[in-house]
Amino acid sequence: MSKNIIFYFSGTGNSLKVAKDVAAAIEDCEIISMGKSHKLSGIYERIGFVYPMYAGGMPIVVERFIKALDLSENKNSFIFAICTSGSGVAGGLTNISKIIGGKGGKLSYGESIRCYSNYVVLYPMGSDPDNKAKAQAQATKQVIKDIQSMAVKTIFKNSLMELIHGLFIKSLANKDKGFNVSEACNNCAICSKVCPVENIKMQDGKPIFLHHCEQCMACVQWCPKQAINFKNKTQNRGRYHHPDVTLTDMINEKS
Repeated sequence: MSKNIIFYFSGTGNSLKVAKDVAAAIEDCEIISMGKSHKLSGIYERIGFVYPMYAGGMPIVVERFIKALDLSENKNSFIFAICTSGSGVAGGLTNISKIIGGKGGKLSYGESIRCYSNYVVLYPMGSDPDNKAKAQAQATKQVIKDIQSMAVKTIFKNSLMELIHGLFIKSLANKDKGFNVSEACNNCAICSKVCPVENIKMQDGKPIFLHHCEQCMACVQWCPKQAINFKNKTQNRGRYHHPDVTLTDMINEKS
């Protein structure tokens, strides 16, 4: 059994890259997707959570996963959270501290890492992803040092972020009704394979959305034909995934 374990959620690979970098540095570390429930077996030295910030808070699937996770044997473990964010704001760390505290544990360390901003529904994809990836890697190095030494960092409450997040998630699951699939679709099923919450199934060779979407945009960003779009907003916008994360990485780690 590994001494350390990291749970992650990722749509474009930013959070997966951070999880993999941290896991490689602290060694003897397992990486598990938060797309499905998991049962801890034994006692771990470190337990980590890596996920993106969505509208000032954590994704619903992450919150649900952590609430269901049994920490009864690991209340004294060093528990850390890393929130990836296009803005570098750490609003996604407030609620996780509450949840873990309610289980009798303690979130000892939390940090936000600024990544390439990629919510393509709201804005065009920016320029220079390679340099932004390098900046992300540099920021990760300091976080790794903290986690290696099991440094303690207090998490401060951010009420404004909680309010913004609460408004955003109310209609989140059904936002996939806005997706459309063009004739460019070649029936490759990559969208179904890469969706971290299994919200897409293939029917007659075309993707069907099942209305428990997280708006991670994995389906839009990884489609090789740019056939999946959101309403009329994304057709002429670029696509992004972390330059050091491959489609194979996304599918294999999810599995």
